[in-house]
Amino acid sequence: METETNDDLNVRTDFRLALQQAFVERCRRNPSYSLRAFAKALGIGASPLSAILRGKRPLTSKMKKRLGLALGMSLEEIKEIADSKMISQTEFQQITLDRYAIVSDWYHYAILELVRVQSFIPDLNYISKTLGISKTETQIAVERLQRVGLLEITEKGKWVDTTFEGLATNITDDLSSQASRKLQRQVLEMSLKALEELPTSVRNHTSMTMAINPEDLDEAKKKIKKFRRELCLFFERNRKPTQVYNLGISLYPITKSED
Repeated sequence: METETNDDLNVRTDFRLALQQAFVERCRRNPSYSLRAFAKALGIGASPLSAILRGKRPLTSKMKKRLGLALGMSLEEIKEIADSKMISQTEFQQITLDRYAIVSDWYHYAILELVRVQSFIPDLNYISKTLGISKTETQIAVERLQRVGLLEITEKGKWVDTTFEGLATNITDDLSSQASRKLQRQVLEMSLKALEELPTSVRNHTSMTMAINPEDLDEAKKKIKKFRRELCLFFERNRKPTQVYNLGISLYPITKSED
């Protein structure tokens, strides 16, 4: 699959995706934010809004205008958002945005890893509660993972992680770097939260200050990458997983360059 785009991510081609994105961003800023609160802000019932977000209810031009204005869009911005039923290339743009979201939001990876956990239950409520995200966020993420072929739900209801290497290869370098920065911010924020709230028996926060020659950084990055992969293999080859963890490693200068 090949997709190319130079569009800014704020230029959305599918109004349902725009609504999903707006809701997810609000949930990220306020973990207790609910679909009911989002519906109230848009002046629509929670049930019809849920159906729209899930693609179970069509959007009329009148409803699109009403919801767009409630989101703070201008009439010009609303007009720029094409109806996905009218434009076939929307599918390509959607895959690009899907891949961006997967690369940039931590819980997509967490869902895929959670599938491997012994106690995993293929249920949105279970995933939502286990990861501490909203049910709607969970549902959108699961749909997204299925669309890009990273998650398969069989006819018998079994969830299969079908991940492959090179997840971000089908989006532009600019989008990939934006997504990576966004993901690392989230990882660092969660690390700080764990530092403050979790006992040392279930976490490990360490650091080391050292004098280095920046010319050795490329080799150091390779060693860090090798370490990450070896640690991952260690966990995969041993006991069956019961929880999902994040590993973050930071190596950065704290002295100013003379240049």
